[in-house]
Amino acid sequence: MATNTFTRWSVIASGEGGGRVASQFFERAENPGIDERILVMNTNRSDLRNTIDRLEEHIGPSDDEDQLMGNHAIEFGSQAGAGNFFPNGEACAREDIDRIVNNISNLAGNTDAFMHIATLGGGTGNGSIPYIIDQFKNGLPDAVDENVEDWMGSVIHAAFGIWPYYYEQPQRHFNAVCGLSRLLRTGNERQNADMVLLASNSHLEDSDSEGDDQYGSINNAIIRAIDLMIGAGRETRSVIDIKDYVTIPSQMDTYHFTPAVSTGLDGSVFELEYMLEKASENAYVPMDVETTQAAYAIVRAPEAMIDNDEISEPDVYDAFRDWTSSHGLNVAGQASLTPKRGRGSDVDVLLLLGGFSLDPLLDHSWDDFEMLGESLSGSGSGKSKLTRAELDRIVSNLEEYADHNIGK
Repeated sequence: MATNTFTRWSVIASGEGGGRVASQFFERAENPGIDERILVMNTNRSDLRNTIDRLEEHIGPSDDEDQLMGNHAIEFGSQAGAGNFFPNGEACAREDIDRIVNNISNLAGNTDAFMHIATLGGGTGNGSIPYIIDQFKNGLPDAVDENVEDWMGSVIHAAFGIWPYYYEQPQRHFNAVCGLSRLLRTGNERQNADMVLLASNSHLEDSDSEGDDQYGSINNAIIRAIDLMIGAGRETRSVIDIKDYVTIPSQMDTYHFTPAVSTGLDGSVFELEYMLEKASENAYVPMDVETTQAAYAIVRAPEAMIDNDEISEPDVYDAFRDWTSSHGLNVAGQASLTPKRGRGSDVDVLLLLGGFSLDPLLDHSWDDFEMLGESLSGSGSGKSKLTRAELDRIVSNLEEYADHNIGK
């Protein structure tokens, strides 16, 4: 990793849904470890135009749209969109992989970790992100500069996949199941992303919001979780960082996670174990907490509370141990206390829950996936064709992984 005092992250988002999330990062006054290393990608110029408009809302109008496109956006592939068929999104990324790598290296040189973001129900992000991660890790083009290849070879790849609403059409649920499998494992059955984070639109839905506000509420929840996760690694001593998140879970083959978040808890009133329990009730996907096999707890408290010893790292460790014990969990995991500016007593808690049973999430999509599988295998043409063998491999990879992660 780079020798900075904190991990340098870059955000790579593909498709309109992923771009919608990424553009909201620019609303933040401070992105811990990210700064402005944010790139949005799309195969459709009109969708990319929508994302550029959102970027300009957050960073101000640009006199030079070409410069804004060059710094933060890229149109890839020769197709005008992926047509909600993930093989098209992958084919577009394969067609332009050299240019994609060059754009990312110009934006994110010497980055330590990538956060890839895609909505799993679509065709563009869901098709391109798993392929791009695989290429970065295992098969960069021959034309890539040696220096770029050296630093990319050590980069950690986290992926945030967003599950479609349960009521959406079967095609989106077919895509989602395929996208999850492809993020987890490549065609040759090896691990793809180093960490796969999951959120479900329906599970995060805010009943008081509608339309774009609904997406805004969900996207803000996702960004809040990423901020807490990345913020814990701002200093290199006595903290949880991305290496901790990925090393042991990868060895255990339990590297899918979901955030569980509770913020604004009064640290002068509530016990830490209660705060952890409140966070665990707010997991971003449907799940049974007691099937968790890996867990990380990040408690963020005002600097003044930490300086005054109102809350300490031993307190956090003890509360985490008590919380896992209360759920009968014998998990791989760590806990950490990280400061935030200000006084007051508002405490934020992030639990990263990993290796849990995927059945509650997949149950919402599996019937649609099976219904469409027969008709879609063999569809498409050329590089965008989904063969029966490829679909069978997607199924077997996911089933083998999920069977290993069924909890106790």
